[in-house]
Amino acid sequence: MKRYLAILVLGSLASFSCATAQRESAVSANLESQVRAEIKIIDSQLPGIGMEDKRRSELLLQKAKLLLKIESFKEASLVLKELQNSKEGKNLLHLDHYLGSAYLGINDYGNAIVHFRKSDNIDRDFESTNRRKMWAKAYFEDEKYGQALGILGRAARDKNFEKDLFYYETVVVSFYRIKEYKRCQMVLEEGLQKYPESAVLRETSEKIAQLLPR
Repeated sequence: MKRYLAILVLGSLASFSCATAQRESAVSANLESQVRAEIKIIDSQLPGIGMEDKRRSELLLQKAKLLLKIESFKEASLVLKELQNSKEGKNLLHLDHYLGSAYLGINDYGNAIVHFRKSDNIDRDFESTNRRKMWAKAYFEDEKYGQALGILGRAARDKNFEKDLFYYETVVVSFYRIKEYKRCQMVLEEGLQKYPESAVLRETSEKIAQLLPR
């Protein structure tokens, strides 16, 4: 399921490509080279800008978003933490969303959950679908399956929310882990109709068949 991380994070920035936190898929060499060149330009501008200058914060946020774009989550988290601790950082739009994305990318699920929760409270309309998926993923990876189900359940009530493969696999496995086998089976049936090729759904279906009477 980790292969969905980059889809979610990149979707939230409108320009990402599929990848994992460990960079299994890969940012193309050309893209990384291009982005690193942009970051180099930003770095060359920073020394001439005062620490409290608003322009500095804007450049750092731009740098962090570029780092997220190439899946350099650790570097992005460091830049975003610097912003978080700055005077101007408190006024930056979507900072908690990006912090949550970076922490999720380095498998720091506790901090990811904290920042996605803050983002949901103060920035609810910004990339809400992707945020809820990443937030649910953070809970899932932290083995807090009930919370993951709660977020995806609320999200699914939104008419604009698409029940994609990530949704079905996360919900099915979460129900299975908390031993809600009948509810798991119901979602499985729906998910397998849409994604019969999913190994996760097929394997869980086989397990459920052994647990529930026919």
